[in-house]
Order: sequence, then structure tokens, then C-alpha cells
Amino acid sequence: MLTAIEFEVLSNLNERREATGRGRKTQVVDEAAALLGCSRNTAYNKLKAAGFAAPRKRHSTAGKSAMTTAERQLTAGVLLASTNKKGQHMPVNTAVEILRAGGHLPSGLSPASVLRQLHAHNMTPKDFAAPTASVQLSSLHPGHVSQSDSTTGAYYYLPGGRLRWMPEDEFYKNKVTNLVKASSDLLTRYAYVDHTSHAFKLRYYLGGETAENLIDFITWAWWKQTDSPMHGLPQILMMDPGAANKGLLMRNLCRRVGVQLIHHAPGAARVTGSVEKVHDLVRMHFESRLRFVDPKDVTLDRLNEEISAWAATYCSNSVHSRHERTRYAAWMDIKPEHLRIAASLEVLREAAHADPVTPRVSNDMTVPFKGKHYDVALVPGASPARKLTVVQNVFRAPAIDVLYVDPSTGEETWHVVEPLQTNEWGYGENSTVLGQDMRTARNTHVDDMRNTLTKGAYQRPGDKLPTLEEAAKARKQHAQAYAGVVDVMADVKATPVPAYLPRRGTAMDAPPVRNVVTKTLSTVEACMRMRKHLGADYPRETYAWVEAKFPEGVPEDQIANICAQISRVDDATTQASAASALLGGLRVVGDGQ
Repeated sequence: MLTAIEFEVLSNLNERREATGRGRKTQVVDEAAALLGCSRNTAYNKLKAAGFAAPRKRHSTAGKSAMTTAERQLTAGVLLASTNKKGQHMPVNTAVEILRAGGHLPSGLSPASVLRQLHAHNMTPKDFAAPTASVQLSSLHPGHVSQSDSTTGAYYYLPGGRLRWMPEDEFYKNKVTNLVKASSDLLTRYAYVDHTSHAFKLRYYLGGETAENLIDFITWAWWKQTDSPMHGLPQILMMDPGAANKGLLMRNLCRRVGVQLIHHAPGAARVTGSVEKVHDLVRMHFESRLRFVDPKDVTLDRLNEEISAWAATYCSNSVHSRHERTRYAAWMDIKPEHLRIAASLEVLREAAHADPVTPRVSNDMTVPFKGKHYDVALVPGASPARKLTVVQNVFRAPAIDVLYVDPSTGEETWHVVEPLQTNEWGYGENSTVLGQDMRTARNTHVDDMRNTLTKGAYQRPGDKLPTLEEAAKARKQHAQAYAGVVDVMADVKATPVPAYLPRRGTAMDAPPVRNVVTKTLSTVEACMRMRKHLGADYPRETYAWVEAKFPEGVPEDQIANICAQISRVDDATTQASAASALLGGLRVVGDGQ
């Protein structure tokens, strides 16, 4: 420690030294050393301690690099590419020798100089091994975001219903078959945490990280237990991209209950750092206790009971460093609109496994589902005979959710429909009573579209749109639809017909002449046919004439000729003259008379 007098002497010394020219500065220091009663080196040390040390002269090559930017990048790239997963990389001197031999680095450049250059520009393998920068992820309120994760530890397995510590060397070191053998008995710990309050739930399962275990745990965590106030479905659920987490059951469950499922990128576990911290807390504060418990007394049920009790105690008493409250106290600030509670645990678990059904809409605009009927008259797109996609509503069971897909945008919306209430006779409460309220059902979108198209079909060019009654009347009268608008032969006219080349054929022999034998009628049959053909013009003398003219019978093909000749008799003649004409004037075709 310098005294005030020493500091004053050193201050004057510094001023004189700076004012003295080159070559006399040492003499000034010697005079001050004599005054202080010390050596020259001690005087210099005292000057340095007082803050008056002369600045070190800057080297002439300061600020200049022995490597170009391209050489530094190539050297750093070689070292980075040689780094394995354990962080081991090629020695710097080896990389420098390789690059010098290849003509990529100057021959006089030493490995030490290269390392200094890389270190000065933050391009060493150690710099690249540092974690990338991150941002703090926040959530808005309890119930907004939750995280879930599982870890399978090789600590305990179940022989005969008991859990015990697994010897690590027995199940791991060069004995993969032993690990596979015990895989069905491995103990898996599942953790679920509310991101805002960091309140959490824990549970152990056997059988590994399966989809069934995951669904059972997630639905259990969403349901309320007696020792934890935390429950309800979050808006967002974050998980790692494991097979079960990305499986159909998990995706189906989240889609059904309206939870947005987010999977972080592979290797980015810090995104779900909240649930990873829960695993650390369990290892330190709970599983470390198991070394002091007789393994014969530790069963799976007891383990789950005790870890739930520990979690409730920890969340109730341990103050979190971020919000400076206990975890349960912070979670209790959740608002009613943020606490989404399912109708039952069974409905939740059914949501993951049950596929939507597609019942057909009946004429009274209802659909059946699980023994109940639901009025879907107000659901967009519903119409008689059409099928709808229906699922159980997990929050308002036995209400159902009916899917509507906008045909223009493809957007999906779910409409909640309550079951139809019936009276003691089984009629719907809103049914129309005979003789009192004779109202008709409202039009569906199909009805409205049908009416619009019907009116448009019978609108004449230049006329206003007809009413539905006018259009129906025009259709009934077979009026032309879309007159002057649609040419129903347009496609035929627009389609060219190719000219086909004639094809060579083979002449056929003429068929042999067939002798056709005409059926012969008796006199009675012939007269009956002529009477039927002539009616009132049938002469009474016809029978006698036919019998005399055709004693062997009348050929069937002569009936028409005979009737034609009788019809040509002059209408002014009397019956007698007609008879005379018939008897004397008629001749049979082919008779020769």
C-alpha cells in the first residue's frame, strides 16, 4: 500500500518522465528511487502500482494476421468435420500438416500460430461445441401449455411382483440379450408439468414407452386426483418426437379434445426443459430415497402411491425461483375459462381409441348415436339421407360433436348437439302436435339449392327469374329447360366423325326360294273375319257367295282383298244391288276370272 508521500513523489516522477526526452527517462527514475530509498526496479513497480506504468509499446505486426480468411475457414472446417459425438477431433498440428502438404497453408505457419488465430476469431472446436443461443419460452397462464416426457431407467424390474435394483453390468455391459429379455419389465417414469406454474404429476409404468401407457398417463394427468389440485386439459401439449408421442392414438386423442400437439425437433430437449427439470427433481429428491428401502417391500402400486405423495408435498411447499411461489399456489390462479374439464375419465380414454361414426340423417333430421337420437337440423350441411361424421363430446357427454367441412375452403368445424329429449310417449319435445301446430320443417341447404336451380332452369333470356310455382308449372307442362342457353346436341356437333374407308367383303349365295303355304280358313271363320273388318257394310249374301266360291276353304291372305273389293262398291247402291255386285262382280285375286 502506497503512502500519500510516496504517491505524490511518484506522480511528480511520472510527469517529469513524460516531459523528458528520449534517453534521459532512466535518470529521472533513478533520482526518484534515491528519494524513495529504493532500487530502480522497485521504483518501476511502485509506478505500476500507482497506475503510472508506461504503456507497452505496440508491436509493428500487431493487428496483422498471418492467415487469410479463407485459410482460417478451411482449417476450422477441417477440425469441425473431424469432430465426433463425444467432442473428439483431429489434433491441430495434424490438420495443419495436412493442409500445408496440400498447399492450403503457408509453409512457415506453425500450429501454435494457427490455434491463436482460430481462438482470436472464435473458430476453435471448443467454440463450435458450445450450445447455440436460445430464447426464453413463456406461457400465458396456468392451463395454457403443458409438457410431458417419459424416461425408461434400468434401475428396477419385476421378479414375482417385486421391484429391485438392476445391476448395471448385468443388463448392459456387452449383454444386449439380457436387456432385451428384461425390456418388458423395465420401469418407465412419466412426468407431466404445467409450464406456467411448474406444478407436476408423476407415475410409473411397466412395459416401456408404449402408446397404451402414454394414453393412460396423459388422461390420468388431465383428470383430478385427491392429493393434487392440478387437473384439466391444456391448450397446448409439448412432447419429444418419440414413436408413441407421434403415434395415431396420441394424435387422435389431442385432435378429439382440442389440444394442440407440438413435438420439438430431434435433439432439442431443452425446448421441453420444464419437464426435464421434473425428472431431475425426482432423481435427486425421490429416487435417491429408494436406496434406503428394502426392495422386497417396493411394489409398483406402492411406488406410484409414494411418488404421488412426494409430488404433492414438493409442489405445495417448494418455492419456485421464477414466480417465487409454490407450484400449487401458482396453479391455483387459473381462471375458470382456462380450466377445461372432461366429462369423465372413461370418455377421455375412449376419445383416443374410438373412431368417428357416420350415421345417416333420417327424414326428421335426426341421427342415432349410442342409443340416443340427436336433432341435427341446425348443423350446416345436414340433409336427409346424407351421412354425418359424429364423435362423443368429451366435455359435455352425452352431447356429440358433428363435423362440418366447408366445401369452398376445406375448413373443419365441430358443432355440439345435445341428445333429443322425449316425453313419456317417446315423441320429441319439439315435435309438431297434430291439429295444433301444423308447421313444416325448415329447408335444408339441399332444398334451397334445388329450388334455386329449378327456377333458373325455366328462366327465359331477358325475363326475370320465375317463382318456384311458375317453374314447377313449366316443368309439369314439359317446357324446354334452359331455352336458348344449353344446346343438348353441342357435344355431338362439336365431335368430328371420321370418314371410314370401305372394307372388302365376301359375297353370299342367294338363299333358296321358300314355298310359303297360306293357312286355309273355313267359310265360317272367313265370314267372321270379314264381318269384324266391314262392320255394318257386311252384305248378308256373303256367306252363300263364299261357300260357293271357295268350296275347299278360303285362303287366309284373300280376306283383305275381298273386304277391299266390297268396300269399293258404290255407297248409293241398294243392298240388293250390292249383293248382285258381290255375287256377279267380285272376283278372287289370282282366280283368273
